[in-house]
Amino acid sequence: MEDKPARIVRMRDIHLDESLFRNYLTGTVLDELLCSYKGLPKGVNYMVIGDPGVGKTTIILDMLADIRLKNPGVRVLFVSAEMNEIDLAVYVKRFPKFQDIDILFVESEFDDSCQSHNYHTLTEILDRGWDIVAIDSFYELQGIVKEEENITQKKAESMLLSLIKQQNKAQNSRSVNTTFLTIQQVTKNGAFIGSNRLKHAITAMLELRLDNPKNVYSDRYAVFSKHRRGDVGVRLYYDLSTTGDVFYNEERFNQDRQIRRLQSEAGNSMRSYAEKFDRLFDNIKTMNV
Repeated sequence: MEDKPARIVRMRDIHLDESLFRNYLTGTVLDELLCSYKGLPKGVNYMVIGDPGVGKTTIILDMLADIRLKNPGVRVLFVSAEMNEIDLAVYVKRFPKFQDIDILFVESEFDDSCQSHNYHTLTEILDRGWDIVAIDSFYELQGIVKEEENITQKKAESMLLSLIKQQNKAQNSRSVNTTFLTIQQVTKNGAFIGSNRLKHAITAMLELRLDNPKNVYSDRYAVFSKHRRGDVGVRLYYDLSTTGDVFYNEERFNQDRQIRRLQSEAGNSMRSYAEKFDRLFDNIKTMNV
């Protein structure tokens, strides 16, 4: 089979609709963290990782619910490959706004005689065209596809990434550039589980962490370790103890962001002085010669 010739383009020849750069807003300070021009962008892939108990599912569902309320008409879908209806009912009791989110439950069958094909079901449902799709979790969904289709883990990952890429590029019945929020598992040391290909395929990596990893009751914060659309290293602290909404500490976030900016400015100033000193030293050496 011959390889297809490479398609070389210039960005000036690519015309994208301006609506593609109007982000989905949550109406909270989280918008400031999600993107440098506020909100959740369209057609991107954000991966969310974190230790058990930090609230990954709660943060994602809260984000989806807030976006629905702030952006009427936006279609969001939550794909649950880890929890069933009873599990999520507990979340709805604490956060009633979650009850209006469309949910697809993907469950593995333990009966070998049952021929389930959740991948095909997922493909058909995604083709309906969703603005935002959240997956909890990629690793679990990958495992289900692997077992049901009798393929390797790598092949299952490739199939899911190809499906996500198609949706990013608006290859669905509504021609919408779907954004994906994907929860991923971590190791006991808190490291990302997944291939390098999976890492490179994502736009941003949002980490949910504890100030003290050994104490599940310590302060929680969200921070990007990779971000093509915004800042990395800026912490947004949040609290899950309230009922109805996730509380984000806006004051603490603004302080941390200001400190980061001052550190960056100080670093730039030091580099500038170092360059001036090097040039001056080189001139003195030249004159002496």
